[in-house]
Amino acid sequence: MKKVLLGTLAVLTLAACSKDEVVQQNPNDAISFDVVTNKAVSRAADGYCNNNLPTEFNVWAAAQGKVYFETEEYKDNSGTYKPTSGVMRYWPESGTVDFFATKNEKGTPTFTVTGPTSLSFAGYTVEDAVSAQTDFIYAATKDASKGTDGKVTLNFRHALSQVEFKARNENNKIYVKIDAVKVVNVKNSGTFTISDATTNNYVKHEHDDIAETDTRVGKGSWTAQGGNQSYEATLATPIGMKGGETIELTSNDGSAEFNTNTMYLMPHTLTRWVTGEGKASESGKSYFMVKALIYNMPTADSTPADQVVVWGKKNASDVYESKYIAVSVPDGTEWQDGMRYVYTFVFTKDGNGGYDPDTNKPVLTPITLEVTVDDFVDAGNKDVKMQDPTIP
Repeated sequence: MKKVLLGTLAVLTLAACSKDEVVQQNPNDAISFDVVTNKAVSRAADGYCNNNLPTEFNVWAAAQGKVYFETEEYKDNSGTYKPTSGVMRYWPESGTVDFFATKNEKGTPTFTVTGPTSLSFAGYTVEDAVSAQTDFIYAATKDASKGTDGKVTLNFRHALSQVEFKARNENNKIYVKIDAVKVVNVKNSGTFTISDATTNNYVKHEHDDIAETDTRVGKGSWTAQGGNQSYEATLATPIGMKGGETIELTSNDGSAEFNTNTMYLMPHTLTRWVTGEGKASESGKSYFMVKALIYNMPTADSTPADQVVVWGKKNASDVYESKYIAVSVPDGTEWQDGMRYVYTFVFTKDGNGGYDPDTNKPVLTPITLEVTVDDFVDAGNKDVKMQDPTIP
């Protein structure tokens, strides 16, 4: 009878403790996480780096060829991630555990625990609106053991491609005002698989420090990419540039971790439109578009809005508005997961400014001169006598 009473008291003691106190009593048995992310400069709460870690994420775990738990949300608790439910998970008596974690995942998950352990998401689709796109990140730690403190380090990687834009004006004879930028005819869906072979390669970085080389080993993979979608980022306020100026359209200017118009897009090899194939709008292939209004500049210090428009369209009020310009994507463009691509549209000193997507005609037609000279008209021969004109 005494033994039963002692057992009951023990249960009551544990139930009366907070979850932190329970963990402190038996730190080696409770599963918790430390989190880091690989290099990328990203956007807001939806773009992650080591200065902007996710506050919560979902975890799957496998042990001994069995599902240990799945789709369980862990949340930041003073730097250590623990179950949102407040109910801890514990390490098995022996053996190791494979962990998979994701944030902003979509599609149908499949968790495979026999043979190579893996987690895949079929039917992941990028959001149509750029403002709704999120940074899909993932992590995998294989053969983890409880160690001395029961923590597992998860190194998150980026599953999507990050695409941003700048513009540069090298022509001091024009002023370019840009409203929006667009990516046309790219794939938007696929299946993403995380393998248990995924390894960590975390490097500490600051917000403006970008990875120069790809040293990732065993990263996740995309398959069955499909669909056809276009994405437009509209600037809150149109930005203009005179000759010699460079402007940030959607990319980070170094003062923040993010830009709200950053695109998170499906990794794949783009099928490129080129001008010789006809109109961009009818090609079905990939290209960029810049929505711009271009003014002639009589002098470098002219006021742009008072000048003649060389590219734009008139609205119902007879006022010029910006108009789309089509630009081919670079030859051999392949977007890879976890890679950041910054494209700069350059208005050169002698370029044609791109093409009208609906006519395939150049945006800017350079003024060239063809010169001819009139022949002198013969006014007739006149004899001039070599003598004093007063002498008859």
